[in-house]
Amino acid sequence: MFIFNSYWIDRLIKKKREKGFKGLFNSIISFLNKTLNPKHTGEFPLKHFFLKKRKLIKKFTKENLNQLDDSNIINVGNYLIKANLLNSKSIIYSFGIGENLGFEKKVAEKFKCLVHCFDPTSLAKNFMEKEKYDKNLIHFQPYGIWNTDGKIKFYYQDEANRNNSGGSITNLFETNNYDLLDCLKLSSIMKKNNHKNVDVVKLDIEGASIDVIEDFIGESIYPNQIVVEFEYSETDKIIEEEFNKWSKKLKEIITLMKLKNYKCYNLPRYSHLPYSTIEVLFVKNNF
Repeated sequence: MFIFNSYWIDRLIKKKREKGFKGLFNSIISFLNKTLNPKHTGEFPLKHFFLKKRKLIKKFTKENLNQLDDSNIINVGNYLIKANLLNSKSIIYSFGIGENLGFEKKVAEKFKCLVHCFDPTSLAKNFMEKEKYDKNLIHFQPYGIWNTDGKIKFYYQDEANRNNSGGSITNLFETNNYDLLDCLKLSSIMKKNNHKNVDVVKLDIEGASIDVIEDFIGESIYPNQIVVEFEYSETDKIIEEEFNKWSKKLKEIITLMKLKNYKCYNLPRYSHLPYSTIEVLFVKNNF
């Protein structure tokens, strides 16, 4: 059981020191609620033990990724990052906003550093126009990331509501209609912002992460941390042979990142459709 892993024991001890027994108890109750309450899991609790796609993902993460082993890796918003590597001078790039700015606000608040946010979709642009945030610490730029510069096809997440819809370059949502939206390579974005390196890159880009990270590697750009979600399909009904082809490409990336002296951590997802995607934190060692 994960709860007996030294990482989680260290986290519990830290919580007790910071918040006392009451804080520790509340944290445990909160975790159980997120794990077992259908309101948070989005489905019947523990359903992932019986679905082929989820079992394949769980098997892949166990075989190819490191388990968390550093208590400096903590929750910041809705992601996990290694907090002791960040400070007020850190450069953060966050790709894929949708309608959630929780991570970006928490990072800006905790470390007092500038967070650059990117998302070309109408969903994100409409959300950011209404959302309240500190514009001195959070900068929004309405374009996406890809392995080439230019106008790129984004397939609508919601075809019936194209003026307020997310999108996917790789057509993760299996729709027919698309729009052409502005995208840049990471190297082009860094040049545009006059940045020679990046401390954290967050990628939640609806199925496009493998192609984008391959471009990082091809251009020898290695951020200190990459927190990324690898989505295979929005449905649990998959063909195993196709999943194996996709996961082989992901395994090649993980292998290359390990050769470049990264720890490649599996980020366990216990709430909201557990094991429906593969979430990874790449942390560069001794940078």
